Amino acid sequence: MSSWMSSFAAPEDPPPAKREVSFTRGSPRRPSDVESETANFRREPIPLVEVDDESKFTVNEEARAILEPLRGKLCVVSVAGLYRTGKSSLVNFLLETDAGFRVGPTVRRCTRGIWLWGAPRRAALPSGEPCWVVVLDTEGLGGLEADRHYDTRIFSLATLLCSTLVYNSLGSIDEGAISNLSFVANLSQHVKVSDSGDADLEAHEFHKFFPSFVWVVRDFALDLVDEYGNEISSDEYLEKALAAQVGFDAATTERNRVRQMMTAFFTERRCFPLVRPLHDEAQLQQIDAVGFDALREPFRDGVEALKSHLYETHLRPKEIHGRPVTGAAFVGLCEQYIAAIEGGGVPTISTAWEEVMARECEDARDAGLAAYDEALAEAAPAGGVVDAARLHR
Repeated sequence: MSSWMSSFAAPEDPPPAKREVSFTRGSPRRPSDVESETANFRREPIPLVEVDDESKFTVNEEARAILEPLRGKLCVVSVAGLYRTGKSSLVNFLLETDAGFRVGPTVRRCTRGIWLWGAPRRAALPSGEPCWVVVLDTEGLGGLEADRHYDTRIFSLATLLCSTLVYNSLGSIDEGAISNLSFVANLSQHVKVSDSGDADLEAHEFHKFFPSFVWVVRDFALDLVDEYGNEISSDEYLEKALAAQVGFDAATTERNRVRQMMTAFFTERRCFPLVRPLHDEAQLQQIDAVGFDALREPFRDGVEALKSHLYETHLRPKEIHGRPVTGAAFVGLCEQYIAAIEGGGVPTISTAWEEVMARECEDARDAGLAAYDEALAEAAPAGGVVDAARLHR
């Protein structure tokens, strides 16, 4: 088992020489603090954003109980992609579990809304600072039961909530794959940076708030070479695919618009091609029943490289305006974004963050007053007279 997987067990305390401070100011963490953070963990998928039969979004209370106690920096990895492309199986590979998110061979979606793995793991940022990693699985896009507007709302939420967005697709990054990303070009109509300003102008600010983008190309069977036969890296392959194509017809113009939005919104991009994990089609349809060690070695190597990128070398915390997000703030943001959608509007990043920070300040004030009252009660002698000088030392 790889080294990072060991952190799915009971989390260890940070080294004694370091202090981990919550998003709001706090005291050094004690072992009991870590225990309180992990008390509600469950090693199974938990819905984060639930969707009812009328396509109404709500935050699941079990997810709230798991996330709100998490203090310190939160790194959120969200996996998105077209339905029936093996997206949930990819999440299971990243978690190294066969009994994780549901995988099935039918044409129906296996995931509805946005789900999280119920046991966030302890990890370390490249700087060595401890953090929590939350993995999300989003509903497949383009399914038979949904429309384009619904898909864009799901993708918008997944994009706004995560610090790294993993997009899963099949085959190669060709013109069809670019066309399937058309909902990216519509993000400017579904996300706002602030309440004031022109939407098109604000779209140029999206890259400051959007996550890094990792394109995972499944069942990849091409040689990574350029038009002259020279070897290229997978990242160079991605950038060539995102370069504007020559043509003035409507289809080429629209695909070039998608390319322009992709490169403008997601300025940090990586590509990880993965070969077909199995040759046997029957086994492939039930891949969750096949052990990871039984998969093709080139596929396993690709998954390990992807995990190293996501969980080690390029692990990044979720931040708004340069401020790291804690578990409670993450839930608050999710609620604010959903409230905007259900109210007939679009999520506004700055407004949602201001509301969350106002709530955090109120909670900190209430906690401070409660602590003061408790200290006052403990310091009061039997006669009820308190030595103010002693109390405020």
